[in-house]
Amino acid sequence: MSFYEIDGVKPIVHPSSFVHPTASVIGHVIIGKNCYIGPHASLRGDFGKIVLEDGVNFQDGCIA
Repeated sequence: MSFYEIDGVKPIVHPSSFVHPTASVIGHVIIGKNCYIGPHASLRGDFGKIVLEDGVNFQDGCIA
């Protein structure tokens, strides 16, 4: 999995969540409990904050 820090802000992922190794999580992203981030998904918090509440299912190839 690819986690990237931008401008000193790095993603926060709850340990109970699964992030697929091919997913990208960038910048100001917060992933809650029991979430699923699928293959090739991209969460880009480079221009704003993204918060995934508990139990979110972010499927294959989704981009936010």
